[in-house]
Amino acid sequence: MTGLRKVLVGAVAVHLVLAALYAPHVPIEPYMPRSLDRIVALYGSMSGVRNHFDFFAPSVSTQARVEFRVGGPDGTTRVMRLATPNGEVNNRIALMLTYYSYPTVRESLLQALGEYMLRLHPHATTVEVRIEALEIPTLREVAAGNSRARWTELGRMQVSGGANPGK
Repeated sequence: MTGLRKVLVGAVAVHLVLAALYAPHVPIEPYMPRSLDRIVALYGSMSGVRNHFDFFAPSVSTQARVEFRVGGPDGTTRVMRLATPNGEVNNRIALMLTYYSYPTVRESLLQALGEYMLRLHPHATTVEVRIEALEIPTLREVAAGNSRARWTELGRMQVSGGANPGK
């Protein structure tokens, strides 16, 4: 085996070992020596090997969405969703909604979302905020014909205000 071939085989072996170490859902960073962690972090940020491959695991968070019922002073209600034409912004919104899984932030997240909509729609007097998650059935349930994916409400809050609350 030539010297170049040995280096390439060694590099591939190191890459595969790192990928195998990060594949499970066990954080190894606290057990790694700091100097080695810095090198692995640099290599991992360039190669992606340091990512935990959560998309294969049952811990993957489901898709979430926010729905608003914006009430006007004349009693009319408009249903709106928090979405933009920009896919990257929508991904960031979806990431923000994962914080709803923490019980300590649920109320403040709903409140902030409602106040945001009241600022966007100064004519509105109330906003009902609803966070929903897509409930995905197991393969067994789908095969049995007993279940389909459906949106399930996780939380709801009514936010009231005059013109421009929160300013």
